[in-house]
Amino acid sequence: MKKMLIGLLAGCGQETASDTPKKEVGQTKGTADSEVKEAKVRFDVTGEASYPMYSDVLEKTSVSYFAEITNTGDVPIDVTDATVTFMDKDGTVIGTADSSNVWASPRVVEPGKKSYLSTNEDIDGTVETYDKGELTLAPVEAIDAVEELPIEGNTGKVDTYIYVNGKVKNTTNIDTDYVTIAAGIYSKDGKFIGSTYGQIDTLLKPGSSVGFESNAFEIPYENIPPEFDYEVLAYTYPSYGIDE
Repeated sequence: MKKMLIGLLAGCGQETASDTPKKEVGQTKGTADSEVKEAKVRFDVTGEASYPMYSDVLEKTSVSYFAEITNTGDVPIDVTDATVTFMDKDGTVIGTADSSNVWASPRVVEPGKKSYLSTNEDIDGTVETYDKGELTLAPVEAIDAVEELPIEGNTGKVDTYIYVNGKVKNTTNIDTDYVTIAAGIYSKDGKFIGSTYGQIDTLLKPGSSVGFESNAFEIPYENIPPEFDYEVLAYTYPSYGIDE
């Protein structure tokens, strides 16, 4: 997918981002048969970033968390079972986001492909005492299908937040009313900054196209780099989304 370079002026702000080496995780179970099967399910966390923010209006501190997941195994995986645990600098748990509040696109990841995960959660700590978010991901071999859709006319912009506009086309031979769209945001030197998220839930016939916007309100303006790249992906899920 083509990446585009955007130039803009922005300030400096607080950021917690992971530059640690990739982690490879494999699941195994008790019997020999299940060990052979589960050994195929592997992934890397290839990017992480999180941003604590205090709201004067709500008088609350929240954290936005983003992750880039790459399927390094040889079977499609379902990444919907995800939890993020937020820690302060003393190692105390100050908040948790469970699977119901973690957005993933795509939800099913083919071998060699990426998925972007994001969440936002209130915490008990402060911006100054926040340390990091820890992702616990338990992917399983997917039973649902997924298909990547082409995007055209896409453009990434910044107002008070990052958003990516474009048009997606249904190149499958069936109707769909469920398309998820996410864009990974990167600094000029390739550092993962976060991701946008968008969803199309209107009926899209085969061969039809529709415009979209995916956004990332939760990346603070002061943490947007002066220049950034993005990679936008759109997926549909043929096995669900249409009422039969």
